[in-house]
Amino acid sequence: MTDPGELRIGHAERDSAVETLREAAGDGRLTLEELDERITVALAARTRGDLEALLADLVTPDALSRALTARPTADLVTDPGSSWQDPLVLTARWDDVVRAGPWEVPPFLEVNPVAGNVKLNFVDARAPHEVIDLHLIGGAGDAVLIVPEGWGVDVQRVEKGMGSLRSSVAARPSGRLPLIAVRGRNALGTLRVRHPNRFDTWQRDRRLAQGGGIVAKN
Repeated sequence: MTDPGELRIGHAERDSAVETLREAAGDGRLTLEELDERITVALAARTRGDLEALLADLVTPDALSRALTARPTADLVTDPGSSWQDPLVLTARWDDVVRAGPWEVPPFLEVNPVAGNVKLNFVDARAPHEVIDLHLIGGAGDAVLIVPEGWGVDVQRVEKGMGSLRSSVAARPSGRLPLIAVRGRNALGTLRVRHPNRFDTWQRDRRLAQGGGIVAKN
């Protein structure tokens, strides 16, 4: 009889393990560095035993079994941004890319301001996940993150190139509000992280007066 720990696993089991790790980071049981390290190991896991060793100190035996159980295919979320391997990619080559209004924020984002700017306004966003992984691939353009009061944005893992990094937002959120963990490299442009200013508020009020809606400029 095959040892259960030697059973081969697939993408569904790896994704389930990654979600358990993200929940642990959201609860403060893993640091962001530990989260990165363990997710890397989880995505390279080949057997059930590999994942069991990775999660054993985070969940009870019963919860461990549930965490390693792949969801039925019909329940799997396939939208971009739903998994570590398939982030929502926002690339500004020449024109700016903007997200604002009540847009849905997935747990995995990849931002690439090649020559244009990427502006993400989270003030009215729907963010069901406590930890949002944002991979910055810095180019010559700027990346601007605008977050509500109480959110946290950790930029300590951003490698600074010739560009600049400015953040006026706390690295840790209040309570269980979302944390945006930014990693990657800032090449030539500027990464700005801030709360909304007067102009942002004016734009929002004007948009709401006109009926609101999602602002999605690609």
